[in-house]
Amino acid sequence: MKRDAFPSRVGSVLERVFKNLGVDKKIRQLEALSQWREVVGEKINLHTRPLAIRKRSLFVLVDSSPWLAQLSYIKHDIISEFNRRYGEGVVENIYFRLGEVKKAKSGKTRALIKEGKTTPRLPKREVEKIEGTLETVKDTSLSQVLRRILIKDRESSKEREEIPYHSPE
Repeated sequence: MKRDAFPSRVGSVLERVFKNLGVDKKIRQLEALSQWREVVGEKINLHTRPLAIRKRSLFVLVDSSPWLAQLSYIKHDIISEFNRRYGEGVVENIYFRLGEVKKAKSGKTRALIKEGKTTPRLPKREVEKIEGTLETVKDTSLSQVLRRILIKDRESSKEREEIPYHSPE
């Protein structure tokens, strides 16, 4: 990694590190996934739940066959909107699956999670492993942000493991 003029801003250093590690792409994908409702609108959001983005493919749970058929027709518009908002290539394909759509937690619970007043849905040893990894980060606020990102990533990968995947092909 080439060194810029000294001293460098932490944000620019982190941006380069994340890009070199491929984390910037993952962060954009997680951001896109979390913004599903804003991209598709409230009406579609009521009948769907995004599960994950893997290898630039977005996997979405749909609560009924009619909605699944309708979404298949507008799939390319949704892909275009994601790529317009989050960068080309973030989402290249969408796979819709029938299933039960459970809506997200209430705003109050989400706020408590952000403040760190609830425990993550991970085993204690995994949280300890993440915290051990972050021990070298001296900036407290940066450490908290990275902790939330790593825990959220691990939780979402655990959710994907719990949901059996059947290829749409």
